[in-house]
Amino acid sequence: MRESSANLPGMEKPLPDDALLIKEILSGNSGSFAVLAGRYKRRLMALGYGFFRNTDDAEDFVQDVLVKVYVSLSSFRGDARFSTWLMRIAYNTAVNSVKRRREYACLAEDFDLPDTSAGPEEKHLRSMTLEVIRDALAELPERYRICVDLYFFYDMAHAEISEVTGLPVNTIKSHVFRAKKVLRERLESERVEPV
Repeated sequence: MRESSANLPGMEKPLPDDALLIKEILSGNSGSFAVLAGRYKRRLMALGYGFFRNTDDAEDFVQDVLVKVYVSLSSFRGDARFSTWLMRIAYNTAVNSVKRRREYACLAEDFDLPDTSAGPEEKHLRSMTLEVIRDALAELPERYRICVDLYFFYDMAHAEISEVTGLPVNTIKSHVFRAKKVLRERLESERVEPV
């Protein structure tokens, strides 16, 4: 009798997919929810931090979203990917939680360009470029920033962004296109030259 590859030494058992975990949770295995939640916690934390700009509020946000997901998991029909359904709940929770005076802060504001340069001139140029990019992203209208953030930094397709935000796909395409144009123009107008 042949031994299955899952039982061979050094071969790890693959993690169950979302659909299997959901089925187990709905069957009463609450331990599977910990696995599912762990899979998406970083993504939720990043989204929460983008809205609330501090770790404590972002952590509270993650817990709030996970409770909502657990309570309404039986309503997940599987028409979309679980991650899209989860992000829609998270996005709506964040939007409803944020006061009108506070705007969404793009996750991209916290990204860092890799520093592979050898000299101080390159480091200075890279630092100045990063500052210009952050300023340009901060000046985008909020409706553009959320679309750009979900598209580039969460690697979501236009249709998924539509499901999350409730905006039509063509509006999202337009927002991403206009945001890229605004960023390109801003970066070209403030081209950083070496010292």
